[in-house]
Amino acid sequence: MLLWVVLYIIFPWYRYYIDPDGTSYLTISQRYADGDISTAVNGLWSPWACWLTALLIKAGMQAVPASVVVNAAGATGFLWASWSLFVRFGVPVARQWVYCMAMVVFLCFAVFWQSFDDLWGCFLMLCVLRMMLAQGFARRPALWAGIGMVGALAFFAKAYSLPYFVLCVGVGTFFLAERNRLQWLRIMLVAVPVMLACCFPWVYMLHTKYGIWTTSTAGALNMSWYLVGHPEWKTGIDILVPPIHSGSVYYWEDPYYVNGHLSHYWDSWHLAGLQVLRLGYNCLMLLRCMAEISVLLPMIGAYILVQFLKKFRTLSGDMAAMYLFFLLLPAGYVMVHLESRYLWLMLPIGMVVAWHAEIDGVARKYLQPLFIASIVVFPLWQLRAMCNEGRAEYEFAQRLNAAGIKGADIVSDLHPRLLSKMMYFSGNRFYVISKQRPEPKEDKAANTARLVQDIKRYRITYYLHSPKGNGKLRNPGFDEIFHDNLSDGVSPIPYEKVMTDTASGIILYKLPQQ
Repeated sequence: MLLWVVLYIIFPWYRYYIDPDGTSYLTISQRYADGDISTAVNGLWSPWACWLTALLIKAGMQAVPASVVVNAAGATGFLWASWSLFVRFGVPVARQWVYCMAMVVFLCFAVFWQSFDDLWGCFLMLCVLRMMLAQGFARRPALWAGIGMVGALAFFAKAYSLPYFVLCVGVGTFFLAERNRLQWLRIMLVAVPVMLACCFPWVYMLHTKYGIWTTSTAGALNMSWYLVGHPEWKTGIDILVPPIHSGSVYYWEDPYYVNGHLSHYWDSWHLAGLQVLRLGYNCLMLLRCMAEISVLLPMIGAYILVQFLKKFRTLSGDMAAMYLFFLLLPAGYVMVHLESRYLWLMLPIGMVVAWHAEIDGVARKYLQPLFIASIVVFPLWQLRAMCNEGRAEYEFAQRLNAAGIKGADIVSDLHPRLLSKMMYFSGNRFYVISKQRPEPKEDKAANTARLVQDIKRYRITYYLHSPKGNGKLRNPGFDEIFHDNLSDGVSPIPYEKVMTDTASGIILYKLPQQ
């Protein structure tokens, strides 16, 4: 209840905040609400929160508040499942309250920071762990089937949950079955097939749409992009990357359609070397991301690893399963990319381990309060930074609509993250400039000519221009690659001026249609 009260109070200051992936999720949710199912089915963005948001949109709510309510429900489930874990491992009631209060602060930040998949994925996988820790789990087939069904829901919430489920359940149930291989096999032959059977209808829908058998396009796309450092566009795409569907804000709603070649580390020795470097870099990022959750979480992670290896043969099944859920969580991410939100599931497990840690009384006296305080530092800092973020973009979007600009195709020298919010709020769409990294001795005249040619090719209607003095508003690298007047770099912009925004200095020009 406290979580919902706090969220209700602070919502007016965060009502305009949309995370970088949010416009895609919101657009997809609206498609489900409108009944455009074939377009809404998406291999990159997980469907669970979109389905729930679509239900609220159908009930009359606006998309952004609906997404916050859905995410708050996921946060509530995460808090409840965490409390259940505390009870299961005998954390004293007073400490449970302290932990839950710290998590309320953390979750108020998390609800806005990532508005769709992560909290639901954490909640549902934590439910899987809690069901595995139920009394007599290894002798209760109903629970084996139950974790399969909840694991499928976790997959719908976040695609990474599928391999994570198979890995954690595959290893964790071995310990819960007291290392009895036959009993372990019985559990696996129920839990995994049930999960896969529940997931199959969605996998078949992805196959129908993309023509490939896949559980998600996210893994292959992210692996390729982070390996080579940039997307590899489909043949025919030059400077501008078009939106995917009618009503798409930009291509990010479903980038599979504009992606060309997919690179893999096994394609060449060069890429294998890059993968090794990526792995080393992500191991360092793992420590940073854990420290964002709590500065003591890396120490807790090291403690868990040491305890697991040291007591491998004598460790209880319950403790081993919990340790494995913690240790195996980043296994797939370290190959590709890491953000702290991917690791939120570590927090409640870390809290339980912190209470039971075998450390002397003096260290416990000081480390426990430090651990609890550190959990709220990053959330409070980020909430301060996020306050009223997106409001300027929303107000600019309203001024665009007041000028009669809605449903238009736009190209701009503004930063894509700003544009995505401006275009979502205003009901327009924009073409992303694919070339953002200047190379030595760039031919700005030739690049500008190619840009203008693409503008004509796609019949783009408007050019949204930000004067150079606007700093962070500008598209990175634009001024080193192109002339911002779309001609010779010297003359005034030779197009009809439609609107000048006095608040930001941004100017909208109408482009000639040929």
